[in-house]
Amino acid sequence: MKRIMFFSESLNAGGAEAALVRIVELLSAKHDITVVSQTDGEKHTELIKSLCNHRPFTKKSYPSFLSKLIIKGFLLLPPAVVSRLYLHGNYDIEVACCEGFSAKIIGASKRKSCKIAYIHTDFINNPWSAGVYKGGEAEEKECYSRFDRIICVSETIRDTFVQKYGMAEKTEVIYNLIDDSKIKTMSLEPAELNVSKRPAFLLVGNYLQVKGYDRLMSVADRLRNDGYGFSFTVIGRPEEKHKIKALRDKFALRDYVNLMGFEENPYKYMKQADCYICSSYAEGYSTAVCEAIICGLPVITTDCSGMKEIFGGQEIGIICENSENGLYNAIKSVLDKPELLQKHRQNALLRAEDFSYESRAKVIEEFYERQQKTDG
Repeated sequence: MKRIMFFSESLNAGGAEAALVRIVELLSAKHDITVVSQTDGEKHTELIKSLCNHRPFTKKSYPSFLSKLIIKGFLLLPPAVVSRLYLHGNYDIEVACCEGFSAKIIGASKRKSCKIAYIHTDFINNPWSAGVYKGGEAEEKECYSRFDRIICVSETIRDTFVQKYGMAEKTEVIYNLIDDSKIKTMSLEPAELNVSKRPAFLLVGNYLQVKGYDRLMSVADRLRNDGYGFSFTVIGRPEEKHKIKALRDKFALRDYVNLMGFEENPYKYMKQADCYICSSYAEGYSTAVCEAIICGLPVITTDCSGMKEIFGGQEIGIICENSENGLYNAIKSVLDKPELLQKHRQNALLRAEDFSYESRAKVIEEFYERQQKTDG
């Protein structure tokens, strides 16, 4: 039994957080797991607490001034000090669950442990994490040099990381776990996709700039003005929802665009939709697109990291140019020929068989079994 500590800033909704939960579910029966996060009371907190030891930096029950003081402290203190004070304990393996602050803190640990970093982002097209380091890209590269293994969630993510920072010898690709059986079961729950026009296009992802919902509003405006009938439904946490709502209202698209909040079970809506859209400027390996395929949805997606791997050479939809015009032309093509959606749906159901939980779980279990403590 190994002692494994996972550090994730957040346990809220998000692809990296969901990936962490599934790994903990898989490994907790055989290993002593600790998960450290910034706070408690988030989407996955209770599940994590039921599976393993959870240690937050601060708690939502604390007075707000105290929580702010603690958070400000670990942002200002040297990473090695934060690691020693907040991530205390002895571990065989320490895991940074995401780029940025998580990698920065685990990379600074002085414990004699095997250090593993997960990469979920495209380091060429979405290099957001370099901003976490005062020394920028040079400091980020030096941080990753201290890790024993670097896990990339897709081949394209690995390619961009190696292109930027090298270290090919310590990187490998391990795809995120997807509980396909659970998704299929949850998709059968009753739901009503509240749309007045078909085909119904669905998008699931937090309201963040990188998701491309801004250009989606422009696409919707152009399609409406061209005389097409359709609906877009977006489901996600409302970080920047007000910006997208303002764009929707500017274009007078209320009859065409429905902006929903976070849903515990988006799969029941996937089951009701006609097509899934990923409008992102950048992705790592989109869990939401995989889940849509498991639900039998054809997919229209911009050409970003991981999409060609997810499609696996199958005609399950359209991978379009990563631009507003690319999205417009792809959506227009299925509005002009709606029979394409049925063809793509049949292929999606066949492709869904390749997203097996069992095969991916075996790879992850064997990976963690192989890891050993380092000498320094």
